Amino acid sequence: MSWLILGFAVGDTQRVYVVVDKHLRQTCKATPGRQEWVTVIECICVDGTNIPPLVIFKGENFMSNLIPQDALADWKFSNNSKGWSSNEHGLMWLKKCFDPNTKEKANEQVRLLICDGHDSHISAAFMQHCYDSAIAVFLLLPHSSHLIQPLDVGVFSPLKAAMKSGLNTIFRTGIARLRKVEWIENYIKARRKAIIPRNILAGWRATGLWPIDPVRILQEIEEVTTPPPPSQPFPVTPELLTSSPPDAVILHSTNASLKTKIAAAPLATPVRHHIRRLSGIVEQLLAQNVILRRENTEVRAVLAARKERESDKRKILRGRRMITTEDVVKALEETEAATKDKTKRCKQRKRKRIESDEGESSDVEGNHSDEEAPLEPREEELLDCIVVERR
Repeated sequence: MSWLILGFAVGDTQRVYVVVDKHLRQTCKATPGRQEWVTVIECICVDGTNIPPLVIFKGENFMSNLIPQDALADWKFSNNSKGWSSNEHGLMWLKKCFDPNTKEKANEQVRLLICDGHDSHISAAFMQHCYDSAIAVFLLLPHSSHLIQPLDVGVFSPLKAAMKSGLNTIFRTGIARLRKVEWIENYIKARRKAIIPRNILAGWRATGLWPIDPVRILQEIEEVTTPPPPSQPFPVTPELLTSSPPDAVILHSTNASLKTKIAAAPLATPVRHHIRRLSGIVEQLLAQNVILRRENTEVRAVLAARKERESDKRKILRGRRMITTEDVVKALEETEAATKDKTKRCKQRKRKRIESDEGESSDVEGNHSDEEAPLEPREEELLDCIVVERR
């Protein structure tokens, strides 16, 4: 079984053609202002099927009126403060959407889950559940989704087109703001048109993942060819500098040809000397530039290697010939615990600094009380929110 997961965020509308009065000097189309993000986690299979999605709205509280009446019963809805996918939502999708909808089809065999490198797909809890449920996780190569991700290649383009076409009908009414329930209603209609077996199979086939065809992807990658060597070691014309920066050999041969031509040209002696000096300076600067670029590349490589070793919890999955399941889960848990501990200490320091500032201000106003009044529960909650927003 091969599956793929990706979060989908909705943005603006598409370009459309309309009929207007030709006598009007200006024609406008009303579009809503700044909108909130809605994330949808979709998953498709190599047999042309898909599983119900997980929709994540932006908001602290989830309201029942966000779910339209025509939504299927097996769809899952959630929310958070930003409307993005998180570690908790990734684990929720794995347990509530992927696992129950693929277990019976797998017939107790190992399931292959192909996903991108988002943090929510490689958290400790996510990986542990995959190991316990016989789910093999495979991460796509970075910066390659436009080539080897079936959803991006064959599904999301028609999905976005159908979605934007449906929203244009609402925008033409001149509304000032699009409601979330209106967006999800249009997404349900667009999903029925776009996420169909024909597009799903075309996405897998175009990426070469199924049926397996590595040559198909290699044909999409632009081949880097080296320029052919010059036919003559010393060209007779100085018009061969067609690249910037020029090749050192071509530059040298062109300068030699240029010096030969100016020697026979009716030029004053100072002009000849000036041209010779300029040609020599250009060759010297080109050589220095090549050396500096080489040194810069080496320094960047060293700094990138150090940065990768010091950060990024995915470093434990790289550079090792053999690693056990327990090592992977343990390392991920330690990294997450260290991050949470660091965040907690930062919040405590900020809270103490805020309390200290409040104490000093109360002393200036004349409040010399030795005992500080305890914060109300709501004040504690607001204080936590302030600390989080200041990060």
